[in-house]
Amino acid sequence: MCKVFSLITTYEPDLDNLRTLVDNLRKQTSIVLIVNNSLNDIPEIISCLEQVYVINFGENLGIAKAQSLGMAWAFEHGAEFVLQMDQDSTPHNDMVQQLIRCYHDMLEININPGLIGAQDYDRYTGMINKARLRKGKLISNDYFNVDSTLSSGSLIPRQAWEKIGGMRDDLFIDAVDHEYCWRLRFNGFAVIRNKKALLGHRLGDGKFKILGLISVGMPSPFRHYYATRNIFLLIKEKHVPLSWKFLSLIKLSGKLMLYPIFMPQGKKRFYFFIKGMRDGVLGRSGIMK
Repeated sequence: MCKVFSLITTYEPDLDNLRTLVDNLRKQTSIVLIVNNSLNDIPEIISCLEQVYVINFGENLGIAKAQSLGMAWAFEHGAEFVLQMDQDSTPHNDMVQQLIRCYHDMLEININPGLIGAQDYDRYTGMINKARLRKGKLISNDYFNVDSTLSSGSLIPRQAWEKIGGMRDDLFIDAVDHEYCWRLRFNGFAVIRNKKALLGHRLGDGKFKILGLISVGMPSPFRHYYATRNIFLLIKEKHVPLSWKFLSLIKLSGKLMLYPIFMPQGKKRFYFFIKGMRDGVLGRSGIMK
């Protein structure tokens, strides 16, 4: 049996939901490691569970650094694979089994996977994310070779980590998962999505319709800072796809025109867009200052 360590990155988590996720992953993986970016420690009712280890940072290091530290701990303690998980995701009971099966299926056809990703669906509506389902090059009825995928529900083998390391800490949040996938591909690994490995997930803080026509995600205003800044940090990198660079700038232009006018807290959103552009051009990274 493969030795898989789950890695849950938390920030002020709902403890009931976290306990449910931990109990799920204890049944599917050898160890559940929680890397906690919150000011408050994870309580003993969770941290003292069998198979559970907790690293409390006492501050928000950002998802990228927390994941990197967690990956290093897991592989240094004998993991063959690390399963990245967000605190608000819900894996199906056979998700890890499906990811492992996909990994070995890829090796049998001479594809070297650096990451196997799950197929996400909206955990509130139950609807499969069809955009992700169709994105990528079809390998078989169930497997897709993709440019990038979510970090939550992604299985990373030791050999990939040994070659390229962990996440890019300076990004803090936003585009961390995509950059890692692009770096894997640049270094000769494949990024695979398995549509049979199902993951309940929810991105952002819901949806908002502009003029009743255009449906867009509605993140907290400060997230625009990191999303915008990281475009300008990544646009200089040769391993980042040209298509992403071009489309990101086009989308940013549209958001700058529409979000401040039509979305709630428009002025605050505009402030973070501009601050992110400025800091990205100046090469500033890490936590927003």
